[in-house]
Amino acid sequence: MPMNHQRARVQFIDFGRAVCDSDEAFRREWLVTNGIGGYASGTIGGVRTRKYHAMLVAATNPPAVRTLLLGETAPTATYRGVRYPLCANQWKDGTISPQGHIRLQRFHLERQIPVWRWSFSDALLERRIFMIHGENTLCQHWTLVQASSPIQLQLEVLVDNRSHHQLGRLDAEKPLLERASRGVRISWPSAKAGEGSELFVQCDKSVPTPTGTWWNDFLLTEERARGYDAIDCLWNAATFEVVLEPSTSTVFTASTKPQDTRPVDEALLAERARMESLLFTGQVGVDTPGLEQLVLAADQFIVRRKRKGPQGADGISIIAGYPWFADWSRDAMISISGLLLATHRVAEAQTLLLTYADYLDGGMLPNRFPDHDGEPLEYNSVDAPLLMIIAAGKVFAAGKDAAWLLEMWPRLQSIIAAYTSGTRHGISVDPADGLVRAGEAGIQLTWMDAKVGDRVITPRQGKPIEINAFWYQALTTMKVLGTALKQSTASYEQAAARVQNSFGKFWNHDRSCCLDVIDGPNGSENSLRPNQLFASAVNDGLLPLGQRKAIIDLCMTRLWTPQGLRTLDPQDPAYRGNYGGDQASRDGAYHQGTVWPWLFMPMVQTHFGVYKDAQAIGDFLFPFVNHLREAGLASVSEIFSGDAPHQPNGCPAQAWSVAALLELMQWLKASIQTS
Repeated sequence: MPMNHQRARVQFIDFGRAVCDSDEAFRREWLVTNGIGGYASGTIGGVRTRKYHAMLVAATNPPAVRTLLLGETAPTATYRGVRYPLCANQWKDGTISPQGHIRLQRFHLERQIPVWRWSFSDALLERRIFMIHGENTLCQHWTLVQASSPIQLQLEVLVDNRSHHQLGRLDAEKPLLERASRGVRISWPSAKAGEGSELFVQCDKSVPTPTGTWWNDFLLTEERARGYDAIDCLWNAATFEVVLEPSTSTVFTASTKPQDTRPVDEALLAERARMESLLFTGQVGVDTPGLEQLVLAADQFIVRRKRKGPQGADGISIIAGYPWFADWSRDAMISISGLLLATHRVAEAQTLLLTYADYLDGGMLPNRFPDHDGEPLEYNSVDAPLLMIIAAGKVFAAGKDAAWLLEMWPRLQSIIAAYTSGTRHGISVDPADGLVRAGEAGIQLTWMDAKVGDRVITPRQGKPIEINAFWYQALTTMKVLGTALKQSTASYEQAAARVQNSFGKFWNHDRSCCLDVIDGPNGSENSLRPNQLFASAVNDGLLPLGQRKAIIDLCMTRLWTPQGLRTLDPQDPAYRGNYGGDQASRDGAYHQGTVWPWLFMPMVQTHFGVYKDAQAIGDFLFPFVNHLREAGLASVSEIFSGDAPHQPNGCPAQAWSVAALLELMQWLKASIQTS
């Protein structure tokens, strides 16, 4: 048949054989999400390297309780009598078989929809994967783009019913199968009734054949590298076979509900239209593909969470990172500006803050929401409530919604009151200097929160510098918001002035930088860390220009890497330059040298405040644009190793990493216009 010479659109994320049929295909990961916490993810080459790699991880109690239901579909194409496996699996002896990736001609992201194109003989077969927004439904759209004869497509349905944090077990309960419209209903009798207790698998133009065998001894190399058990198994429940004529399509769905009412073709069009709407709302120009991908990446973290209370109204939250994080208060408060305000989703930012405000207790927010059924119990984040006030100021400035602010105002007041009088874990304002002190043995309160057993790696008891920078910003924000509501703000102004007058206590004259913590149990901590950048980024009151310049010069010299800032000076004896190994090793390095991209924001704010050099900021951004193509595709990793070559690590898609870049782009544009 004639070849199709239509020119393909050039995509920002687009790989040919140089990546697709090499080991690089197993290091780059794709992700699709559904807006309620569910997701699908994997490597572009098909090998599952994490226990979280699956075709359907359903949010069975949105957004944080997530159940792996469909692990893989293991496709095979038969063409002119020859079988072509298109999947790839790595087994416990290290072998990869089959090696379907060697026939992968192209992988690209169509907006945020992953697309694979396999080539065998003169045939081209294409697959798109997406989720229906707001539902636990995974869709695969298959098209025989080009061929001179029909193909037979075979899909093996490999399932389980387990937390996405767990591996499969050969002694696990085997599911029951029964016929359903266009497919099968798979159920687990012992599973808790409701969402996730059954799976409906359907495929057009196909009649499934029940199978009922274990596929075992999968090797998950990323789990092994992280020191975890790494041998997995999945239950092969059924096989679908469908004949595809040239230029025709078929659709495969896996869902917690039957998919009888909505054609998948319409769902695909709806998802494409939703992405276009996000780009339109985000005011993304046609010549900014990197920004386009970041705006779409931002949407992956925005999820629904029911608000607290008898009404159970829809609220909004932010997943801290995929695949394993739930929603964390600190991460959400830091991410609001980038994920929601920079993308012009102000109403959702307002709803998010109201959702979290429902959970205020003693002036504190839960550190994280549990990824199991139940109420949050951990209230051990000293910064999250202060960051909420700062975020509220930004949200009000963006929306000027007095009614919303009036609803938030008493909650914000309760935070200031609790910190002033004292709340959990020794958090209180020192009446001697107006600074916030916090900490007790065995409890981690700041963002440097790694803990190995009972040992907190960075206790930071006393008066941490960034907490007091946030305290100052919270007080000045309360003045602005109170003035907008015609409320008395004298107490906030007086408290801010005391912080301003006392902040000089942080200055370390010997090193020409700030101390990380003062007035701790053992005195002050003078390790060179990036936390002081949160103070130097406040250009209107905490540190004079000369000190801000000294800080940025030193941090750029000792902490800066192309992927962000190290958490500790490499010359410090406690520095750990490589992040890896088992959990104890990783946690020991987490804030002892590991690079965090989200720290890029206060660094750039300080640098631009001192030097007004927009070109330098553009140069700083360049490595991150490249990074969008190297790990979690079209997203930004959680962390990087402190030592070169600064390998990406942690979650391949992290909310505050993406948010920092989006907020920075908006902030830099506004700063250049006003400078």
